[in-house]
Amino acid sequence: MVLSLIAIMAAMALPRMSFLRYRQDANGRLVQRTLISALQTSVQKNTNVLFVVDYAASRMRVVQDTNANGAADASERWVSWKLAEGATFAIPTTTVDGATAYYATGPGISTTSAGPTITFRPDGSASGDAFIYVGVLSGNPEALRGIEMAGATGRTRLWRYLGGVWRRDSI
Repeated sequence: MVLSLIAIMAAMALPRMSFLRYRQDANGRLVQRTLISALQTSVQKNTNVLFVVDYAASRMRVVQDTNANGAADASERWVSWKLAEGATFAIPTTTVDGATAYYATGPGISTTSAGPTITFRPDGSASGDAFIYVGVLSGNPEALRGIEMAGATGRTRLWRYLGGVWRRDSI
């Protein structure tokens, strides 16, 4: 009888369980790790490194800007990471920093032909503070994540849009 009660309770709870939060947290963490990777590469290789948001293809590029021209040239080495299926870079209705809503905001973002770009320098700093936003194709606001990056240190933080308010992740 106890087992049947457990089975009934599980059958009722399972449809209500949403894995969207966990998938979007994973996508936010992927963006964080990619930013950290770009920072580490710039210090290790002693060259500028560009972090480029390719919002049309839902991917990020890390480009070693060996000629320091601020652009991703065809001859320069680059690596890209794609967001998980169903995830995309998003334009939120409101941003964490109060800037005009776009895929990436903040003084550290420059607009290039490749997309919004953050430049990491060999001294471990970046072009400035920035926020990058990740969502889902369906536009569910509870799936929005904001990734904050401090330009002076490269420190990143994850933000969640819950109940119409941006909340910083506790991890």
